[in-house]
Amino acid sequence: MNAALQRLRSLGPAPAAFFGSLLLSAIALATNTLNRDGMLYVRTAEAYLAGGLEAARESFDWLFLPILMAWGSRLTGLGPEAVGQLFNALFMAGTCALLVSCVGRRQPELAWWACLAVLSVIGINEYRHELLREYGCWFFALLAFRLALDWDARPGWLGALAVQAALLVAALFRSEALVLFAALAAWQAASAAPGQRLRRVAMIAGLPALSGLALLWAWSAGLLDGRLAMDLGRFSLERFDAKAAVLASTLVNWAEGNAGFILLAGSLALVPFELVQKLGPFVLPLIFLMHARAVRSSASRHALFAWGFAAHLPVLCVFVADLQFLAGRYVGLSLLMLVPFVAAGLFRFTGRWPGTRLAVVTVAVLLALANVVSTGEPRHHVVEAGRWLAANAEESDTVYIDSRRVAHYARWYFVPLAPPGARAAVERAVRGGRHTLYVLEVSDSDGPVEPWLDGVGLEVVRRFAGGNGGAVIVAAPVGTDVSD
Repeated sequence: MNAALQRLRSLGPAPAAFFGSLLLSAIALATNTLNRDGMLYVRTAEAYLAGGLEAARESFDWLFLPILMAWGSRLTGLGPEAVGQLFNALFMAGTCALLVSCVGRRQPELAWWACLAVLSVIGINEYRHELLREYGCWFFALLAFRLALDWDARPGWLGALAVQAALLVAALFRSEALVLFAALAAWQAASAAPGQRLRRVAMIAGLPALSGLALLWAWSAGLLDGRLAMDLGRFSLERFDAKAAVLASTLVNWAEGNAGFILLAGSLALVPFELVQKLGPFVLPLIFLMHARAVRSSASRHALFAWGFAAHLPVLCVFVADLQFLAGRYVGLSLLMLVPFVAAGLFRFTGRWPGTRLAVVTVAVLLALANVVSTGEPRHHVVEAGRWLAANAEESDTVYIDSRRVAHYARWYFVPLAPPGARAAVERAVRGGRHTLYVLEVSDSDGPVEPWLDGVGLEVVRRFAGGNGGAVIVAAPVGTDVSD
C-alpha cells in the first residue's frame, strides 16, 4: 500500500488526475449504453460523412463536435461513436489535469486535494459514460484559464490571443463558455495594479467585448439564426408571462397576482439545490471553509475561478427561468469553478484534524467509483433489438420506429423517427397502410401493449424484454410474412 502511494506521489497530482480520469472513464464506458444526445451526435456525424454540411444541418444545428467526430472517423477508420467517446475521455482527463495544474500553480499544497475532488465530485463525474459536448467545452475553458494564469505573470498580446482562442473553441462546443470572457475582464479589473488595469483588461477582453457587441447588434437586427440566436434569446418575457398565467389559474384567488414571482422564485431555487446536490459530500469542505472565515483569502488566491463561478451563475439562472428545468450536467462548469475552494476546505479540515485524512481519502475514492460503476439495469435488450433489426430488415421509411436507441444500434442513421410512445401516431400509421414493420420501445408504465396491438391490427414478431420492465416490440400488420 505504501509503495503504491509512493509511486502515485512520484507521478505528481496533475498527471495522476489525467490517468485517474482515463481509468474512471474506461470503467464508466465498459458497462453502459450510449445516451440519447450521443446518438444524435453520431447520427449527425454519419450524415456529415454521407452528405456533407447540409445533410448534417438537417440532423442538428450545433455541429462542431459531430464534425470533429466525423473527421476523426475518416482519419482513423474508427466509427464516429468510438471516436467521440475517445475524444470525450481525453477531454475529461485534460480538464482534470488542467484544473489541478491551475490550483497547484497558486497553492501547491492544495494540488493533491484538488486532484481528489475533481475525480470525485458527483456533478463532474457521473456523466462519464455519456457522449456530451460539455467535455470539450470544459477542457478548452480550463485550458484558457491555465493560459490566463501564465499570461498574468507575463502579459503580452500573443498570450492574450491564445487565451481568447481557447475560449472561442470552448464556445464551439457550448456557447455559454463565452460568459467566461466577462470573468477574465473582471479578474483583471479587480486584481491588476491600478496603473495596469485598463491595459490588461483591454488585452485580455477588449477584442471579445467588441465582438460581443457586434454579435448582440446582429441578433437584435435579426441577422442571426440557429442555436446561437436561440441561446441569446433564451429568456422571453412573453413566454414567461404565459407560463405564469397558467400557474395563476391553479392558485387560490389571493395568490394569483404573485404567480410570476412564485414561478421565478421556484425556478431560481433549482440552481442552489442542483449545485448542492451535485457537490454531494463535498459541500461540507465549503461549509468548513466559510466557518473558518477563509473564503476571502481563498478567493483572492483563486480569483479567476471565483469570477468564473460568478459569471456562469447568471447563465444557469436565465436557463432555469426560461425552462423551469436544470439538468445536472449543466452545472458542471460551475462545479469546476468551485473545486479550488473544495480543495482549500479539505486542506484546512484535514490540517486541523489530521486523523481524518485516511477517512476523507477513502470516502472520496469510494465516491469516485460510485460515480462510474452502474448499478442500474443495463439496456441490453435495446442493443439486441437493434442488432436483430439490422439483420432482418433494410433501412427504409416503410419501417415505423420510435426508438432512437434501437435505430442507433441497428446503425440506421437516416430512417425517420416517430414520436416515442405515441399510440395515436401508431394507429394513424396503421390506417395509412404504408409501413411493413413497427419497432416500438415501451416502458412498464405503458400498461399491457399486446391487447392494444391486436386491436389495431398488429401482431408481435419479436419481443426484447428488459430487466426493468421495459421492452422493445417488433410488430407487423396481421398476415405479413416477416422472416426471423
